Parts: sequence; structure tokens; C-alpha cells
Amino acid sequence: MNFSRTELQIIAELAKGNTSISTVAEALNKSEKHVYRIVLKLKEKGLASLSAGEIVPKKSTLMVRLTQILDSYPKLIPLLADSGIPILISLLEEKSVDEITEDADVKKSTVYALLKKTLKISLVKKNGDLYVLNEKLWEDVADLLKEIRDIERLLDPRVPYNSVIYYRDRDEVVYSNKYGGDFGEKTGFSVFEKEGIKLLLPTTYYYYSEKEPEKELTKKDIFRHALFVAGKDPSVRHLIFLALFYCKFEEELKEVKHDIVDNLKLVLQGEKIKGYPSFEEIKEKAAIYGIEISCHRPAR
Repeated sequence: MNFSRTELQIIAELAKGNTSISTVAEALNKSEKHVYRIVLKLKEKGLASLSAGEIVPKKSTLMVRLTQILDSYPKLIPLLADSGIPILISLLEEKSVDEITEDADVKKSTVYALLKKTLKISLVKKNGDLYVLNEKLWEDVADLLKEIRDIERLLDPRVPYNSVIYYRDRDEVVYSNKYGGDFGEKTGFSVFEKEGIKLLLPTTYYYYSEKEPEKELTKKDIFRHALFVAGKDPSVRHLIFLALFYCKFEEELKEVKHDIVDNLKLVLQGEKIKGYPSFEEIKEKAAIYGIEISCHRPAR
């Protein structure tokens, strides 16, 4: 859910109580026709409507958060506009520049430019080569970004209503839908059973690509899609089955780069990592499926 600078400026005017097209146009030094067109875009996003020349804000949690943030911090408008919100949503979790670039689907130069500005006001903080939103100082902004993220997880024209979205870019989307149906090709944890790792699931995971709708998924694709799911829902159960899949097909998956994979490799060497299963838990589950993990000897 991207917003242009003018869209955000109009929402900021609504926060001030300026609701007529003419008043907003005058405040922003824009033509009434231009403001009208932008309000129609806000209407498409479900944030406002028009009535007899008046802009009517929608009474929703998202609109309330937006108006409060833009009213309190009008200087944030240039940072939130265009690709700003997708980049900042990515920074709800600690990431490198490369990860932010991929996650937000923007140019690296765009990420660097925004990071430079946000670091100056401590909206983002840096830890080595990693960046993350400074939620302690900007809790209300974090709440807004989480609200938008949660909405985006539920909405995409390429997937059925009531789906949960784990990853998407211009060409592909990975999502789940517990009601099943012919929505896309099954992937991730939903096809682990075909590879000898059966697990009971409360939902079904799917992959859809506009570019390659008939693509035959490789084990690397399946594992990558499962990583997207675990990235949004990092349960110990998900992490155990990712470890089993990795151990079983390590030769095909050893080039996969992901923080979860790095941490699982450490666990498989005997290290203890908060939020991750222990080596013993993985080994116990591996024995049930006949998967050999002795090659990953615990560190002494």
C-alpha cells in the first residue's frame, strides 16, 4: 500500500478538519481537479469518499492512525511517500540493505537514500550492517506500519479472498488458504509430504507466478517458499521441519541464503539460539522420518 506525497498531504489536511475539495486545494496549492483525482485514489484504498464537494474520511483504524501520525509529524510525509512505507515495513525486522531491497522490491540506491534520512531522526537504528525501525522512540509509527503490513498480508488481487500472504513481488506470490481449492500450485510445507516429510497442517500453502504459471517447482523453490512462511510465522514446529528438509536435501539447498538457514546451521552444530528448536529436538524428529543428521555434529 504505497502513498504518493499528495495523498499523504490530503490526509494531513483532513486531520486539521479541512474537508472541502476547494479548501484542501488551496492549502496544497493544487487545482481542485488534481485534488479530486487524488481523493479518488484514496477512495480506491478504502480511506475516504466524496459527498457534495466534501472529502469524508473513512472511520477505520488505518485512517485514524494515518491522520494522527501525519498531524503529529508532518515532516514524515516525504519519508512515508512512494516507496517509503514498503521500506519501513521491511524494517520492522532487522535486515541488511540487500534484504531490504529484495523485501521492498526497490532499488538499492532508494534504500540508501531513505536510510540516510531516517537515521538522522532516529526513526531507524543501525546495528553493524543491519538496520531496524526504532520502535521505542517511534512506537506510533511502528503501529501504523504494522497495521498496513497486516492489511497487505490479506489483500492481493492475484489470490483468493481470506488468504494470508507471506511473500509477493511483481511476478510471484506465496500465500495460504485454509479452504483449499484450485487457487495455485501447492508449495512449501504443503508438499513436504511428497518428499517424505509428512506433517498435519491447518492450512494449505500455495505459489502463483504470473510470469511462469506452469513452472515446475524445484526443491530449492519449495524450501524458499517455506522460508517465507517461517519468516512471518517462526514457530518452533516450522523451524524443525525446515531443518529436516534442509538435512535431507542439503546438496540442493546449500546455496540458499537466509537468516533462518544460518541459524539452523548453528543449531545443527549444537548451538542454542533463542526461539529455535534444540539439536536434540531436531534429531528426535529426524529419527521418526529416517533422516540422517549425523553429518552435523554438535559443537563440543
